[in-house]
Amino acid sequence: MIVKQIFGRKVYFGGQEHSGWLPPGAATPKPTPLELVELNLRIEKMSDGDGYFLIWEDNAGSRFGDTWHQSINDAVEAARCYFQIDASEWEPLQ
Repeated sequence: MIVKQIFGRKVYFGGQEHSGWLPPGAATPKPTPLELVELNLRIEKMSDGDGYFLIWEDNAGSRFGDTWHQSINDAVEAARCYFQIDASEWEPLQ
Protein backbone atom coordinates (compact mmCIF):
# COMPACT_ATOMS: atom_id res chain seq x y z
CA MET A 1 0.00 0.00 0.00
CA ILE A 2 1.40 3.40 -1.01
CA VAL A 3 1.46 5.79 1.97
CA LYS A 4 3.39 8.75 0.49
CA GLN A 5 4.44 9.79 -3.01
CA ILE A 6 6.17 12.45 -5.07
CA PHE A 7 5.88 12.79 -8.86
CA GLY A 8 8.36 14.52 -11.14
CA ARG A 9 11.04 15.37 -8.56
CA LYS A 10 14.22 16.50 -10.34
CA VAL A 11 17.42 15.07 -8.89
CA TYR A 12 21.00 14.72 -10.07
CA PHE A 13 22.70 11.38 -10.61
CA GLY A 14 26.45 11.12 -11.11
CA GLY A 15 29.37 13.28 -10.04
CA GLN A 16 31.16 10.45 -8.25
CA GLU A 17 34.96 10.64 -8.08
CA HIS A 18 37.04 7.61 -8.99
CA SER A 19 37.68 5.51 -5.89
CA GLY A 20 39.28 2.32 -7.21
CA TRP A 21 42.86 1.20 -7.66
CA LEU A 22 44.93 2.67 -10.50
CA PRO A 23 48.30 1.45 -11.75
CA PRO A 24 51.31 3.70 -11.10
CA GLY A 25 51.41 6.66 -13.49
CA ALA A 26 47.80 6.21 -14.69
CA ALA A 27 45.64 9.27 -15.19
CA THR A 28 42.82 9.68 -12.69
CA PRO A 29 39.45 9.31 -14.46
CA LYS A 30 37.09 12.27 -14.45
CA PRO A 31 34.03 12.13 -12.20
CA THR A 32 30.98 10.46 -13.65
CA PRO A 33 28.85 12.92 -15.64
CA LEU A 34 26.01 14.67 -13.85
CA GLU A 35 22.57 13.92 -15.24
CA LEU A 36 19.37 15.69 -14.20
CA VAL A 37 16.64 13.07 -13.90
CA GLU A 38 12.94 13.42 -13.11
CA LEU A 39 11.96 10.77 -10.56
CA ASN A 40 8.71 9.45 -9.23
CA LEU A 41 9.10 8.30 -5.63
CA ARG A 42 6.82 6.48 -3.25
CA ILE A 43 6.89 4.96 0.19
CA GLU A 44 4.99 1.69 0.44
CA LYS A 45 4.00 -0.20 3.55
CA MET A 46 4.85 -3.89 3.24
CA SER A 47 1.81 -6.16 2.98
CA ASP A 48 2.81 -8.03 6.14
CA GLY A 49 3.17 -4.72 8.00
CA ASP A 50 6.88 -5.34 8.64
CA GLY A 51 8.50 -2.14 7.39
CA TYR A 52 8.42 0.22 4.44
CA PHE A 53 9.99 0.46 1.00
CA LEU A 54 11.34 3.70 -0.47
CA ILE A 55 10.96 3.18 -4.23
CA TRP A 56 12.17 5.48 -7.01
CA GLU A 57 12.01 5.31 -10.82
CA ASP A 58 12.19 7.60 -13.81
CA ASN A 59 9.63 7.55 -16.64
CA ALA A 60 12.08 5.89 -19.05
CA GLY A 61 12.82 3.00 -16.68
CA SER A 62 16.58 3.59 -16.79
CA ARG A 63 16.95 4.86 -13.19
CA PHE A 64 15.21 2.91 -10.46
CA GLY A 65 15.73 1.31 -7.09
CA ASP A 66 14.37 0.66 -3.65
CA THR A 67 15.47 0.38 -0.05
CA TRP A 68 13.80 -1.22 2.98
CA HIS A 69 13.22 0.71 6.20
CA GLN A 70 11.86 -0.23 9.60
CA SER A 71 9.66 2.87 9.90
CA ILE A 72 8.08 5.45 7.64
CA ASN A 73 10.29 8.10 9.28
CA ASP A 74 13.37 6.08 8.35
CA ALA A 75 12.20 5.97 4.72
CA VAL A 76 11.58 9.73 4.68
CA GLU A 77 15.05 10.30 6.17
CA ALA A 78 16.62 8.04 3.53
CA ALA A 79 14.95 10.09 0.77
CA ARG A 80 16.40 13.22 2.36
CA CYS A 81 19.90 11.70 2.44
CA TYR A 82 19.82 10.14 -1.05
CA PHE A 83 17.84 12.76 -2.97
CA GLN A 84 17.71 15.90 -0.75
CA ILE A 85 13.93 15.61 -0.41
CA ASP A 86 12.44 17.50 2.50
CA ALA A 87 9.78 15.75 4.58
CA SER A 88 7.27 18.48 3.63
CA GLU A 89 7.51 17.55 -0.07
CA TRP A 90 5.75 14.21 0.37
CA GLU A 91 2.08 13.87 -0.58
CA PRO A 92 0.42 11.67 2.07
CA LEU A 93 -2.12 9.10 0.91
CA GLN A 94 -3.40 7.78 4.25
